[in-house]
Amino acid sequence: MAEKLARLSIISLQDLLFHLPLRYEDRTRITPIGALKPGLAAQLLVTVEASDVVFRRRRTMLVKVSDSSGVMTLRFFHFSNYQKQQLVPGQQLLCFGEPRRGAHSLELVHPEYSLISGAQAPTHLTDRLTPIYPAT
Repeated sequence: MAEKLARLSIISLQDLLFHLPLRYEDRTRITPIGALKPGLAAQLLVTVEASDVVFRRRRTMLVKVSDSSGVMTLRFFHFSNYQKQQLVPGQQLLCFGEPRRGAHSLELVHPEYSLISGAQAPTHLTDRLTPIYPAT
C-alpha cells in the first residue's frame, strides 16, 4: 500500500490529510432528459426503450432510453454480452455522465449506470457532493 500511496506523493500523515479531490460530482438529484445541457454532467433515471449493436467504424452498442421529458442514447464502444443482456426494453437505469450532442439526439458515452429493479426507488442518491480523487 505504501508503494501505491508513494505514486500519489503521499508519504506522511500530513500528505494524506492534504490529498484533496480533483473535482466534485453532483449526484444529489435526478435531472430530466429535457433539462440536460451538453457538457454538464448529470444523473438520470431512465427506462430502456431499445438496444442494438451496430457495426460502423467499430462495433458499438446503442441504447435508446427515455423518461417523461425526452429521449436520448447511451453509447458503449466496449461492452460485454452480459451488459447487452441486461439492457433490455423496460429496464430502468440510474445513469451518470456528461451529455453531448449526437447524430439525432443527446447521448452519453460510456455512462456509469446501475440497474433499478421493479418499483425500487433509486438508492444511489446522496445528500453530499461526490469527491473524485486521482487514481494510480
